[in-house]
Amino acid sequence: MTTIAEILSLPRYSDLKLLTSPRSVDIHKNIQSVEISETPDIEHYISSDVLLLTTAMTYADDQQGLISLIDSLIRAKAVGLGIKTGRFLGEIDPAVIAYAENADFPLIDIPNTYSLGSLLHQLLNKIWGTQYEEISFALDIQKKFFSLLVQNANNKVVINKLSEIVKTPIILLNPFKEIMDHSKQFTYSRNPAQHYVNEIVQRKPVLSKQNDSFIISAPDGREIQVSIIPIHVHTYFPHYLVIVNPEQIPYPISSFAIDQAAMVLSFVLFKNEKVSESQQSIATEYFKELIDHHSSATATPQSFELNTKYGYILSDHYQVVHVFDEKAIEDTLPRLEQEERLILSAQWLQKQVAELFPNSLILFFSTSKETILLIQRETSDMDQKLLNLRQALIENLDIALMFSVGNPYTDWKRINQSYTEARIVFDERKNKQQPQPIIHYKDKGMVQLFHHLEKNDVRFFCENILKDFAYPKEPAMVELRKTLSVYLGAQCEIASAAAMLFVHRNTVKYRILRCEEILGHAVNSPSHSLNLRLALALSDDNH
Repeated sequence: MTTIAEILSLPRYSDLKLLTSPRSVDIHKNIQSVEISETPDIEHYISSDVLLLTTAMTYADDQQGLISLIDSLIRAKAVGLGIKTGRFLGEIDPAVIAYAENADFPLIDIPNTYSLGSLLHQLLNKIWGTQYEEISFALDIQKKFFSLLVQNANNKVVINKLSEIVKTPIILLNPFKEIMDHSKQFTYSRNPAQHYVNEIVQRKPVLSKQNDSFIISAPDGREIQVSIIPIHVHTYFPHYLVIVNPEQIPYPISSFAIDQAAMVLSFVLFKNEKVSESQQSIATEYFKELIDHHSSATATPQSFELNTKYGYILSDHYQVVHVFDEKAIEDTLPRLEQEERLILSAQWLQKQVAELFPNSLILFFSTSKETILLIQRETSDMDQKLLNLRQALIENLDIALMFSVGNPYTDWKRINQSYTEARIVFDERKNKQQPQPIIHYKDKGMVQLFHHLEKNDVRFFCENILKDFAYPKEPAMVELRKTLSVYLGAQCEIASAAAMLFVHRNTVKYRILRCEEILGHAVNSPSHSLNLRLALALSDDNH
């Protein structure tokens, strides 16, 4: 047999708090059994040497009634009273604690993170020294769920079966904390499943990767307990099983049994995810063929036609956006976490882009874990929509997307060109670690001819042409260089340059004269302007 003192000494029960003094715990008095009850006249229904567990909901508005309960338990020769606080009782009245102290009757505070049902089973297993019934029942549950797996059951069937077994509502969330399925209790209920999810996200913006239990508010204002059980389809970004009122789960269903159900459910989710990836890969494989064909020097226009079966449409607008995760570019995370972030980014976009970019396609490259957004309809405010997607995913999973954008084209045969441009931007972003969330491809024209030259040769050319404007550090020289660049870009029109710089035209005149003094020649001279433009482009930090 086991005493209260022995139980409180165990590390697993270190958060159970004895409110009365240690002398109230009679180490020679064994616990014969453990009961849960909310009945005030419990003394008529229990045997002696019982440890009673309760939420004390009956006494929420009148804790003085607990004194009568203690008296009745003393008469019934109970060994102690454990009260779960934080749900109906915020804390136990000091007068009640003092009364139990004077009566030498053990009073134990049970944190609200405990399920009384689970605590009951754990204590009984400790007292009786056996877990056979729990294990047997858990294995029986596992057999039932394995049967569902073999029968190719979907998520809803599995969730309803689990809810039927544990006799309490269940919600399944994806890693984005969106409802995938819920048990039938919510179907025609005034307590919508979304309310519980909103409460959970509000109380716990970042869900734990371990089992968790806490209090939320039901739609009617009552405080109820929920348990969150991660389902690890992904190691770093699990799905979540939400169990409402876990303390109502009847014996002998233990946490072990629920874990078995969660494990089987993880197989179902994993299988469904792989099936979905396989279906989406068809469109991606066709994209690879399209790119490879039109990049080939021997390709002919008649030898390849756009296949509209995979979501591609005939349009006058095609634009490729390469999507990647900021931290994956930095390469500072474990490889598996990087891959999971990229996979989930593609899944997130798959759900979100249809509303923002009609007729668009999300194409995921399983080997490189890269995502391509193929826009097939011209859209306004493209950059703002991409930034909105980025911000939503940051708030949801703390994944910051970065977009490398190719130019739009009117002919589907030039999709490969937009893709090549997007990849060029992405490769440059990786090499230079550029932090901007959105970068558009800019045609560098003749600048590309200098890419294979030695850097020292390029620097010598820039310094020879631009003099002090080549790589300026002083603010005044930087401002003059900017004015020179804008002036040349405005085709040497003073008024246009002034408008773009938001300064008076006389200011532009003065600055250009100063530039000409430093350079030693007129900047609008045809014999000099081309070299000036090229040197400015080559010495620009963005190139």
